[in-house]
Amino acid sequence: MTTDTTPNTKPGIVLVTGAWHTPVHFEVLKVALEAQGYETYAPRLPTLGATGLTWRDDAEAIQQAVERRMDEGKEFVVAAHSYGGVPGCAATKGFTVRERAAAGKKGGFRAILFIAAFAIPEPGLDLLTAFGGRFPDWMAYDLPSTSTSSSFVHPTAHFAFYNDVPKEDADRYFELLERQSQDAYESPVDCVPSNCGIPHTFLICENDQAMLLPFQEMLIARIPTLKVERCSAGHSPFITQPQRVIDVLSSM
Repeated sequence: MTTDTTPNTKPGIVLVTGAWHTPVHFEVLKVALEAQGYETYAPRLPTLGATGLTWRDDAEAIQQAVERRMDEGKEFVVAAHSYGGVPGCAATKGFTVRERAAAGKKGGFRAILFIAAFAIPEPGLDLLTAFGGRFPDWMAYDLPSTSTSSSFVHPTAHFAFYNDVPKEDADRYFELLERQSQDAYESPVDCVPSNCGIPHTFLICENDQAMLLPFQEMLIARIPTLKVERCSAGHSPFITQPQRVIDVLSSM
């Protein structure tokens, strides 16, 4: 028997879920990535099922999920979906390949992909402000919010999230959604694409019914450093077009 000892030079992939979504929602993409030789992590975000927690708690969980492998020299690409763009970007702060090398450490984050995600255009904004100061109609939330507020979705979010997913699968994924700390969306950010220090790409989802195409294009227009890719999927290309997502990741 021979053993393949060729080192895996592909970057690791960290999948960061959108609001109310769990790592299970990334199962199709994660399996496909691993089948193509990508070491893949999909940490559960602490804001799920919680109150009073913010994107900072999620960013720390993302860092903790891969820090040991970074110490061993592994480089990673973040693939962040929807809300995940906020903690996914924040997690890179102090953890980029360049920053870690300056501190005498190996590994680190080398790029980030925003999958129809909140690429916040400037520091000091929160997700709600980036959304125009008003949450979408399919979202259930407290107004005004408090430290004990959590958010969820109305049944109309089924179409918004999974309009191009086969109904049986869409029903299952919708049932897997969980409540999430509302503070996650209303805490100003400090790390944004323009100051994260690593290449950043936005994957436009042209048939997205949750983050509509004009809104995606508005975000992109405010961040000229973003490289732009496109797909014809709805809000969940990690379910319906996993290979397209992998093709974009492989170029990073």
